Amino acid sequence: MQNKGLLRLKEILAMTLIIVGIKLSDSTSSLMSQQAQNGFWIIPLISFVCIFPGFLLMLYLLKKYKDKNLVELIETIIGKWAGKIICLLLFIFAFLTLTLDSRNYVEQIKQLYFQESPTDIVYYIFFIVVFLGAKKGFEVIGFTSWITLFFIKAAALIVFILITGDMVLQRVFPIFGQGLSILLTEGVKKASVFAELFFLLIAYQSAKSTSMFRKGTIIASIIGLFEILLFFFIYVCVFDYNSIKKIAFPYHDITQFVNLGQFFTNIETFFMVFWLLAAFLKFIIFVYITSWIFGEIFAIRNFEPLLLPFSFLVVMIGLIPLNSVINELVLRETLLTVMSPFFIVLPFILWSIAFFKGDLKQ
Repeated sequence: MQNKGLLRLKEILAMTLIIVGIKLSDSTSSLMSQQAQNGFWIIPLISFVCIFPGFLLMLYLLKKYKDKNLVELIETIIGKWAGKIICLLLFIFAFLTLTLDSRNYVEQIKQLYFQESPTDIVYYIFFIVVFLGAKKGFEVIGFTSWITLFFIKAAALIVFILITGDMVLQRVFPIFGQGLSILLTEGVKKASVFAELFFLLIAYQSAKSTSMFRKGTIIASIIGLFEILLFFFIYVCVFDYNSIKKIAFPYHDITQFVNLGQFFTNIETFFMVFWLLAAFLKFIIFVYITSWIFGEIFAIRNFEPLLLPFSFLVVMIGLIPLNSVINELVLRETLLTVMSPFFIVLPFILWSIAFFKGDLKQ
């Protein structure tokens, strides 16, 4: 059942925190370290500084244009047909992000835990679970995100506590890795690593009050950034600069480092359970909001029947890349580079048009 505006602050916060914060445990760190080496842990901060002002501006515009979601806001400001073109581009970005990210996670699951299983089988099973979860509706997704958030974050906290003994702080030097100019360039190019914040704006009217949505997304964004920076810093201190860019999944590697005394070794399976839970929730949220964006563009109010065909399309297109290297280091890298200027500039264009139209004086 489609959401009727019944979510609370804690549920909005939980969903945002899951969809943003899980980047600490995927291959984003490996992607960012290719050029910057051991200075890569600063890149998310630069990316966040580039894109967050635009996100705040979008929240401001949504507050000014009451009773609007992301698609309605864009169409209201720049006109119906021009707005639909921009929103269609937004949908394409959301769909491609969903597709490339999901292939990345499926590759992680396969390589780490089911090495003998075919990729397509793992992919289908993964998205059957995602589809069944998304089919429950946005309210159930929000409630599930909130009740599981504590366990997901507790598992990450345990990893942090147990790995501190293996950290070598000297490995963080030189602070800027290959150079400050490279960090700044990579930070701007990969600003869209936080593009999910913009996609979530389609659900602006889903909370009991829009102020809850604004507070929840802002607070969760800042917390999620802190978590990403903390774990990226840990990866730098655990792995030396020569190996950091060669490690595809550093979070899973450090879970194999840790143990609880002599009798509790190989506890990475414990952490895998909560990582899988977070991964499923991320894509349940993501496939739902992507279908929602498409539904709003083409005035399909009951868009939930689209969840099944979209889930099938994601798997079909996600299987096209030959391997995870092409998917991550070529396709995802290119997508982030293309999306970044779009999300950095779009909010300011919308604000400028709204300002000259006189709509902001209301």
